[in-house]
Amino acid sequence: MTLSDTNTVRIVPLGGLGEIGLNLMVIECDRDAIVIDAGVMFAADRETGGARLRPDLRYLEQRGLNVRAIFLTHGHEDHIGALPYLLQSFPAPIFATPVTAAFVRRTLAAAAFEADLRMLVPRAPIAAGPFTVEALRVTHSTPDAVALAVRTPAGTIVHSGDFKIDPSPVDGMPFDAEGFAQLGAEGVALLLSDSTNAERDGHSGAESSLKPLMSEVVRRARGKCVLTAFSSHLHRIRQFTEAAHEVGRYVVPLGRRMAESVRLGVETGQLNFPPGTFISPQEADFIESRRLAMLAGGSQGEPLSALSRLAAGTHPVAQVGTDDLIVLSSRFIPGNERAIQTVINQLFKRGAEVLYDGVATVHVSGHAYREELAELIRLVRPRCFVPIHGEYRHLVHHQRVARAAGMAEADCFLLENGEPLLLTRGGARKGRKVPAGRCLAEELQAAAAGALEEYRDSEMAPTVFAIVGISGGDGRIVNGPDLVIRGMSERSAGDLGRARAELRTRLQALNGYLRFDPARIRAEMTRALRAYFLRDGRRPVIVPYVLEV
Repeated sequence: MTLSDTNTVRIVPLGGLGEIGLNLMVIECDRDAIVIDAGVMFAADRETGGARLRPDLRYLEQRGLNVRAIFLTHGHEDHIGALPYLLQSFPAPIFATPVTAAFVRRTLAAAAFEADLRMLVPRAPIAAGPFTVEALRVTHSTPDAVALAVRTPAGTIVHSGDFKIDPSPVDGMPFDAEGFAQLGAEGVALLLSDSTNAERDGHSGAESSLKPLMSEVVRRARGKCVLTAFSSHLHRIRQFTEAAHEVGRYVVPLGRRMAESVRLGVETGQLNFPPGTFISPQEADFIESRRLAMLAGGSQGEPLSALSRLAAGTHPVAQVGTDDLIVLSSRFIPGNERAIQTVINQLFKRGAEVLYDGVATVHVSGHAYREELAELIRLVRPRCFVPIHGEYRHLVHHQRVARAAGMAEADCFLLENGEPLLLTRGGARKGRKVPAGRCLAEELQAAAAGALEEYRDSEMAPTVFAIVGISGGDGRIVNGPDLVIRGMSERSAGDLGRARAELRTRLQALNGYLRFDPARIRAEMTRALRAYFLRDGRRPVIVPYVLEV
């Protein structure tokens, strides 16, 4: 089997295998390719302020492939956030379902990017070079999620996307079990399947099962009731809003990103409520707390999120008091536990009641448990199997699920990022590893966008965010330093190019300490920039971020 064989298909994961997030999969045949998803990952280290990582795209760039199309499974940032970087080199048409497309437009608008965005309709085949791609509806924690069936010269490949098998989805759009069964009857060469919850026995449960809890908490709260969830989790936002509307509470989105998600939900029909249900924080100033429900981002303890600022008492338009009830409606993503616990402790110190996973059933996962993973394998009956979307232990557990479902060990492949699978009509084998990894965004302003966006609409002291990426291997500066200013004009900030150059010189003088002492790097960044701005009598707040990549 050679790479020139036009019947050989290469499946190349460039992100999402061995990690949660950063999802990007390349499927290629000869010199043609399609890309499935292009996501980011938010660094777990609290000191990075939520800086974003993206997949390393060197393989695509060096191989010189003709990328025919980009297909998106759903609208979460770990599946769409890297699109601006992918499109810089590969301006291919993007296919997405309506809700996903709405989130894509927001992502591209924030990056001042235009793209050829086309609708992806379930069960409607799309030709893309040697491939024909068909979407199948799945249930997940955001609406309009799909799996993809890719018909190739080597057989049909099924990519599950993120999924669960929800028996009673909030939007009434069921998991397409019939469509998967039809694919299985036709013959599937390879199944690529979501492994996030492969450690968990049983069934993930229905998203709609949270509605009674939502109704209880909004009735019980003597003051404000605050829900914290991912801003793209429109199903969760919809149920909370229904509960609030039923008892006469107005719903207040806090922060620009949450407000945009609510607007997108209204525009796409996912949040179909009477006018006046959602109000602005400014309107909420005139309404007593017991008639308010609030939506806040920051469920992972992100330092500058709405929830963190509520907990610290620094939010410009809302405060938390003793009669308020806060619901953290999400799981603790590994690596974020300490940051989340800090926020919870601060909220308790302010006298609020806090409900979170572990003390109450406030979250239902959007990812399949073992019983559902096995059900998809039984429906599809693939010849070969690759677990995707998960840390390495999740992939191993998912492989065991496949074996228990009847698949042969030789037909189950554990891959890592950059490790291709070569698929033919006769079988599959691993290929030679290609470049893969993670990078900071080329523009570090974008890397910090998730952390900084909450500041855009608020008054604040002049602030300089300094961001630098350090190689985890040899301690070199690999990105930046870059500076982002808030609260003052470019003109009043002075010569930022000179400030960056001086800061880089100071950091390079640290030599080997860069690898071993991030606290020292942050202190040096603060000292250097404070001295620079003091020359002209300016005293901005200096916020340093150090990210090891």
